[in-house]
Amino acid sequence: MNQPLKISLNSQNSFKFKDLTVKISELAPFFDGNAEVHFHFSDLYMVISGKATVIIGNKFTDGVEIEDGEIRNCKIENPVEYEIKKDDLLFIPTGFAHKVKVDETKFVQYVIKIPHEEGI
Repeated sequence: MNQPLKISLNSQNSFKFKDLTVKISELAPFFDGNAEVHFHFSDLYMVISGKATVIIGNKFTDGVEIEDGEIRNCKIENPVEYEIKKDDLLFIPTGFAHKVKVDETKFVQYVIKIPHEEGI
């Protein structure tokens, strides 16, 4: 029989449920993140409040692999910018480089990490 399940956030404001990881991301104005790429999962952004620019590209150069399938500090080639705001969803497929910029107000979102079994 299925039962309701209450889960508490850990110290990184995230929790894991089966194969999904959910994180609450709070970013203050004038945040300009580093580009990253994941090869084992996709990201789904669910915006709770504020607005941000997400820069995405399916090609990248450089970067450092910090663990298997996780590249950080890469350069996005031919980037496309997406403006996201409260109530928006943005799906970032496996293998797409991406970074977030926040310019005006505090930005809060859920980031859901969706596993990609085969990798790319």
